[in-house]
Amino acid sequence: MKKIVIIVALFMLCKPIIPVLEYIVFYDYIKNELCENKDKPAMHCNGKCHLAKQLAKASDAEKETKDKKQFSLETSIVFCQELPAGIGLDLCCTDLGNTIIKYYNSLYTHLRISTLLRPPIS
Repeated sequence: MKKIVIIVALFMLCKPIIPVLEYIVFYDYIKNELCENKDKPAMHCNGKCHLAKQLAKASDAEKETKDKKQFSLETSIVFCQELPAGIGLDLCCTDLGNTIIKYYNSLYTHLRISTLLRPPIS
């Protein structure tokens, strides 16, 4: 499983380099057949125009995938109802809150010794 993840990660890292490798491997074919400036040998293009197009196409495809990945989370309240005042939840919730606070306060000890912090004798 780790090997598969490593292979996929390496492929994703090397994906932008694929057009350059393709240019290197098929240099003669690109220079002689696909180059737009083959009738102008003074430019010394040698298929770089085709490479530039391939790189632009790859970057556009990458931008499109980045745009598709972005999404927004929208939340909306579907149903809301006010509770009547006489239902008694207010007292229940306040008692529960006080109980929780008292419980957590009992877990801590506080150092309250007044003799510990005395001003210096002059």
